[in-house]
Formats: sequence, C-alpha cells, structure tokens
Amino acid sequence: MKIIDITGPIFEGLQHYNGDVKSFELKKIKMKYTNDKEYDVYSMEGMLNITGTYFETAGDILGYQISDIPIEKLFMIDTYVLNMPLEGLKIVDERPCVFLEDIKKAEKGNIPEKSGIILSTGYGKNWEKKDYLAKSWFLKKESMDYLLDKKPFLIAFDTPYAENDVNFEDVFNRFFKNDVYSLVACINVEKIKKYNVKLVIMPIRLLKVGLGCPARAIVLEE
Repeated sequence: MKIIDITGPIFEGLQHYNGDVKSFELKKIKMKYTNDKEYDVYSMEGMLNITGTYFETAGDILGYQISDIPIEKLFMIDTYVLNMPLEGLKIVDERPCVFLEDIKKAEKGNIPEKSGIILSTGYGKNWEKKDYLAKSWFLKKESMDYLLDKKPFLIAFDTPYAENDVNFEDVFNRFFKNDVYSLVACINVEKIKKYNVKLVIMPIRLLKVGLGCPARAIVLEE
C-alpha cells in the first residue's frame, strides 16, 4: 500500500488570502516549568482556520460545528481521482480554468454517490511560490454543477481558490446548500496513479468553528 501525504506544509511566509490578516509567523517564547528551567515553545501568529490545507464545511450556514462531525466519517473515504494536468487547461481571466470537457475527459468510470472526488492538476507544486494564490486554477460553474449532480460526499482541490474572481459565477452556492464537504489547497495529488483510492482527513479538533480548520490528509493507494 502506498501512502501519499497531500497536506501542504505551513511555514513562515506562507501565502494567505486577502484581508486584514498577518502573514504566518513563528515566534520563539521562553517558558518556565516547575524545575525553574526555561524551555522554548513557539507561538504561531497569523494562523487562520484556513491556513495551509484545510477541511471546509457549510457548518456556519447550516448550524453545526466541524467538531460535531464523527471522525470515522473522514476515515478511509472511498474516493475517485480526476487527473487534469495543469498544462492542458485553458487560460481564462489570466488563470487556468477547469471546463466541463476537462472533467468528463478525466473520468475513467462511474463515481458512486457519497464518494470523495479529488481534482488533480499538479498545481500543488507551486505551494511555495509567491504567486501561488494569484495563478491558481478555478472551475466553471457548469463543471461544479456536473460534479454536484453526482451527489458527492466531499470534493478535494489542489488549488486554494476555485472561484473566478474576475467574472464571479458563485460556483459554491449550491455546493454549500447541498452540505458537501471540501478539502482545499492540497499538494502531491498528481502523484496518485490509481483512479479509485482511500482518503483520510484529520481536522484539528477546533470548537465553535463551522467553516473550516487546518487538517492533515493522506491518500492510500493499493
């Protein structure tokens, strides 16, 4: 069995989303224990609930918390990988775009209801680049609608922002209304060779949050 870690590493200088937020920063702090010796610990400043690779839900909209989701639901998810190499995608509004034809071309068989779907372009290779956010790929609305018609349990993206920010289509409106989970900003998914794999997601057990939280995620390929 091959295990592929699809979690993007968190580091100082990691690109973050727009807004009045600080960049991620590690600060070393001295802490004293009962033996009166000092030890170093780290403060993670600028850490958001959507820092790095994160698990996202419609909890804020539908009234539940991520911590309410039984962890067994996120263990060994039957998942299908749609491989759409970045270099083959058309450029729209200066970003790569996934069209319906790209989705259909990548399908190698039926995707059962309540399955996971991984959209794999290889974009995760750009994780540490300064323009990682600006040049990320997005989906056309018809592409998302086609995927949602399959009634998936979860969709994983190797892009941090799957919406067109120039000509907004609101591709996630139906997504959240249908309470589909997502795993955002994955890396290494282009290393997956099989069409059908198992996905494991371990979100931080963060209370009072329904939108998203950082997660460790792996793919198991037999």
